[in-house]
Amino acid sequence: MKAAMTAPVLEPVGEGRVALQSVKVHAELENLLCQVTILQVYRNLEAINIEVVYTFPLPLGATLLNLTIKTGARQFKGVVIAKEDAEEHYEKAIVEGDTAIMLEQVDPGLYTVNAGNLQPDDTIEISITYAELLSWRDNSLRFFLPTTIAPRYGDPESLGLQAHQTPEYDLTRENRFGITVWVLGALAAAALQSPSHQIITQRQDGKTVVTLQQGEASMDRDFVLNLLAETGGKTAAQMEADGAGYVALASFHPRFPAGSEPAPRCITIMVDCSGSMGGDSIAQARRACHEILQLLRPEDSFNVVCFGSSYWMLFPGPVPADADALNWAGNYLELLEADMGGTEIGQAITAVINGRTPRREGRDEASKNVLLITDGEVWHWQDLPPMAARSGFRFFTVGVGSCVSEAFLRTLADATGGACELVAPREPMAEKVLRQFKRITFPKAEKVTVLWPSEPLKTFPDRFSTIYDGDTLHVFGRFKDQPAGQVELRAELENGTNFVQTLPIEFRGDPQESAERSGTIARMAAAWEIGKLEDPGEITALGVKYQLMTRFTSYLTVDVKIAGEKAGDLPVLRKTPQMFAAGWGGFGSILNERQVAHKGAIAPPSKRPRFGIRLKPSATEEERNIPSFIGKGGGDGPKQRPETRLEVLVGCLNRLQDSLLEGSQITDISDLVFHGVPEELVQALTELVADGFDEQTIVTVFLYLLTRQQPVKREFKRRTKHILTRAYEKLPVAADQVMEQRIKTAIESNLGNPLG
Repeated sequence: MKAAMTAPVLEPVGEGRVALQSVKVHAELENLLCQVTILQVYRNLEAINIEVVYTFPLPLGATLLNLTIKTGARQFKGVVIAKEDAEEHYEKAIVEGDTAIMLEQVDPGLYTVNAGNLQPDDTIEISITYAELLSWRDNSLRFFLPTTIAPRYGDPESLGLQAHQTPEYDLTRENRFGITVWVLGALAAAALQSPSHQIITQRQDGKTVVTLQQGEASMDRDFVLNLLAETGGKTAAQMEADGAGYVALASFHPRFPAGSEPAPRCITIMVDCSGSMGGDSIAQARRACHEILQLLRPEDSFNVVCFGSSYWMLFPGPVPADADALNWAGNYLELLEADMGGTEIGQAITAVINGRTPRREGRDEASKNVLLITDGEVWHWQDLPPMAARSGFRFFTVGVGSCVSEAFLRTLADATGGACELVAPREPMAEKVLRQFKRITFPKAEKVTVLWPSEPLKTFPDRFSTIYDGDTLHVFGRFKDQPAGQVELRAELENGTNFVQTLPIEFRGDPQESAERSGTIARMAAAWEIGKLEDPGEITALGVKYQLMTRFTSYLTVDVKIAGEKAGDLPVLRKTPQMFAAGWGGFGSILNERQVAHKGAIAPPSKRPRFGIRLKPSATEEERNIPSFIGKGGGDGPKQRPETRLEVLVGCLNRLQDSLLEGSQITDISDLVFHGVPEELVQALTELVADGFDEQTIVTVFLYLLTRQQPVKREFKRRTKHILTRAYEKLPVAADQVMEQRIKTAIESNLGNPLG
C-alpha cells in the first residue's frame, strides 16, 4: 500500500458539536521580538464526559513561554516536566476523575493539547504564550501565524504521532479566530499590509493596532502581516541577567557594498507538481517559474525538475540559459499542473544531488544551487535537511499556498546555507524570487565572525556558513560576567570585500527580576541550544530548567476535583477537526509522459497526451488507477514497517474498548496466546503464575506496561490507554514490585527498548 494524504472526514463526530468554541490571538511586535498569546476556549456541548484533543500549528521559531488554564473562577499554570512523566500523570488524573490538560510537541511546528474529563457544559480556557524572533528581508519584516494544517503526504503515525494526534478534516466545520496585533516602538511607523486578510489599522497611544476588518475570519489560511520600513529598528543588541550569569542577543542587519557583476551560476529549479499543489499553489508555482526565467542570463546555466510520485528533468543536465532553452522551458512551464500524485520529494532531491552539474573555473559550488518551489505538505522530511547539507548544495526554498509547511522549508534552507521565502497567494511573487536570485548570484559572505566585548561561555549559533545582504542575523551569547560595550559582526565576501557592523549592547528589563528567574531572551537562547542537542537526557534537563517545550518535555496541569465533582466514567475522545486550507487541492489530470521521463529530455507541450483522470486527495496510487509502471518509476512511497505481533494485540485491544471496560475480555494468559502474544512473553508470564502470582493481575499489569513501551505505546488509542490504566490503578492490591519488574524485563527483552 502506498502512502496517502490524510483523508477528509465527511461525517462530524459528536453530532457535530465541536468543543472548540473560539480562538483569540493577541500579538505584540517590538523591535525584532514578538510575543503572542493564543486563547482557546472549549465547552462540552454533549451529554457525556469527553476528552478534547486539538493538534495545531505554530511558527517553527516559536518558543513557548507559558500555559495558563482557567476553569470557572479557578486558574492554573502549566508546568514543564519530562514527557513520559507528563503522560503518566495525565493518565492517572484522567482515571481518577480529575480534569487534566497536557500540551505536547508532536513534530517541529506542531503541538497537541489534550483536555481530559470535560463534563457536560464544562468550559475551559487554555492560554498559550510564545515568543519569536522576527527577521528583516531587505526593508520588509513578516509576521506570520499559521491557523490550520493542510493535508500532508505520507503516514504521520509512522513518524511517532499517535492516532489521536494526527489531524483530521471536517468539510462541514468552520473554525474561526480573531486577532489583535500591537506594533510598538520604531516599528509603529512602518507601513503595514496583509496579503492574507482584510485588516483595519489604528494609531493608539504611540502604537499601531491591527485587527481583522470583520472581527473574525475562518481558520483556513496563514495570517500574514508585512511591515515595510526604509530605516529604523532593524538592528539591536540586548542583554539580561540569567541566574548567576548573563545572556545577550545581537540582531545584525548587514548591507554589503555594491560589488561587480554577479558571477555566472548554475541553478536547478525544482517544482512540486503533487496533488496538494492543486489550485492556488500550482498557479503560484507557474508565476514563480516565469519570474525565474526572466532573471536568467546567457552566461548562467539551468535545469528544471518537476516531481510528485515520480520526477522528470527538462534537460538531461544543466544547459546554458540561451534564448532557445528559455523558450522551451517557458512553453513547458506554462502548462504545469498539480497532477503528479504524491509528494516523493526525497527521491527528487537525491536525483538533483547525484545529477550532472557543470564546473565553472574549478568552483564547483557555483553549480550547487537549488531553487525549490513547493507547499512542503509532506510528513516524511526530517532526514532530508542533513542529507542535503552533506551534499554541499544550497537550497533556496519558496513556499507557496495559503497554508505552507514552514518547518520543512525553513529547516532545509537553514541546514544547507540557503534561505527560505514564503509567498501567500495574493503576495507579489517577483519580489521574493528576485531576492532569492540575489542571494544565489551575488558574492557570498565568507569567514563570518562575531566578536563580543568579553569571551562568551557559549554562542548560538556557534558557526556561520554564510550570511546574506539584507537578511537579519540573530546571535546569542551566554556569559559568566556582564558584557559591557559593543558586539561586532565581521565578514569577508568571496570577492575580497570586507564588511563590519557594530552594535552597542543595552540591558533589558529589571536586573533584580532577571536574576531571580530566566527572562525571555535567556529562555529563547536555551531553546536555540536545545535545537542543536541530540541527547534526550540533556534536552530534558535543559527543557525542565528553563520550562521549555521540547521533543522530550511537555506542559501539564491538573485540576484536582473534590469528591462529588470527579468524573464518574472515562471520557470519550473528541478530536477537533481542521479546516482545509483555502485554495488547496484543485483536481488535475495525469500526464503520462512526465512521470516516466526521469533523466531524458521530454516532448514539447503541444505533443504530450493528456489523461482526464481525476485525483482524490486521500487516494493511493492504486485507487487513482495510475498504471503501475508510472507509480513505480520514481519510488513506492514511504516504506511501511511490518506490524509486530504485539501491535496486532494492540489493534485487538483498540477494537475491544467497550468489552475491556466491562472486564469481559483478555483476563488470562490464554487470551494473550489467542491474540498472538510472542511465545517468549507468554512463557515469562506463565512462570509468574507458577511462582504464585495472581494470573488476572499479571495480565492487567502486562497490558498496562505495554501502554508505556516504545514503539508499541503509540499504537494504542487514547481511550484504550485510559481503560488499561484505570484497570491497573484499581487493582485490589498494588502490583508486587518483583512481579512488575519481571514483566518489564520480559517486555524490554522482546522489544529491545527500555520502558517509558
